Amino acid sequence: MKSLSSFHAGIGAAMLAALCWGTATVMSKSVLADVSPVSLLVLQLAGSVAMLWLVVWGQRTASGRWREIMRYAWLGLLEPGLAYLLGLIGLTDMKAGAATLIQSSEAIMIVVASVVILRVAPTGRFLVLSVVALAGLVVALGLLNFSEATGNGAFGVTLMFFATAVAAIYVVLSSRIALKTSPIVIVAWQQTVALVFALVLLPVEWLLSPDGIGLPQSLRIWLLVLVSGIIQYALGFSLYMRALGLISANVAGSFLNLTPVFGLGMAFVFLDEMMTPLQLAGTAVTITAVMLITLSGQTQH
Repeated sequence: MKSLSSFHAGIGAAMLAALCWGTATVMSKSVLADVSPVSLLVLQLAGSVAMLWLVVWGQRTASGRWREIMRYAWLGLLEPGLAYLLGLIGLTDMKAGAATLIQSSEAIMIVVASVVILRVAPTGRFLVLSVVALAGLVVALGLLNFSEATGNGAFGVTLMFFATAVAAIYVVLSSRIALKTSPIVIVAWQQTVALVFALVLLPVEWLLSPDGIGLPQSLRIWLLVLVSGIIQYALGFSLYMRALGLISANVAGSFLNLTPVFGLGMAFVFLDEMMTPLQLAGTAVTITAVMLITLSGQTQH
């Protein structure tokens, strides 16, 4: 009974993580018109890091030795650092729903990264499903007629694919590190490193931006930025770490394919983002193919 209860709790945590990431992407898109990408990343991570360290302090959780910390903390430069920086910049040139759909291709990119980094050969099943998933993605993003790609610019789509690839590399490199540290401590340190990375880039953005310092101009935008950061980083990552402690990585990863479903739904309700029937069909094909890849045991997240 306890095992079954833990399994259900793990599924619930994975689904909530997907909801957090899909929702936060829509929230980020809604404020990017008022806040520049690097500034947004700094503010979101600041809120998340503060929340995470409060939890670590409240639980009196030990961080371990510096050598152990350095083994995993630097990976924060990749995700959420570089991955989310590229993602937020790309999000300025595309729809939020489309962004979450591209992010669902991470399962495919994880296997590709494993082939390159770990020399793990993919199966024929993976190759077939990958082609199907990418074909559905092309249709869903409107790339067959890019001049009318329903708000998805080439620049934004390209950056979002790069962001997803960086996230996949992070997953593969993380899988090679065996740790005994508490998951929330790992998340806190990695996001702290990502925050430092974003802070270093902040003066560069201010110097290059024609509009100068792009900070929130109203209390509503400030609250939306801080809440989205806590949902995206602190809550989303912690829930997923919780899921991995209760269920297998493949099962947890399969539920993350709900992220674009939540993202598309939230984008429709709050941002009035529409998709044609053909694009919806492409979306369904991509999500189904990626879920089959994940359930086949090819990926770990």
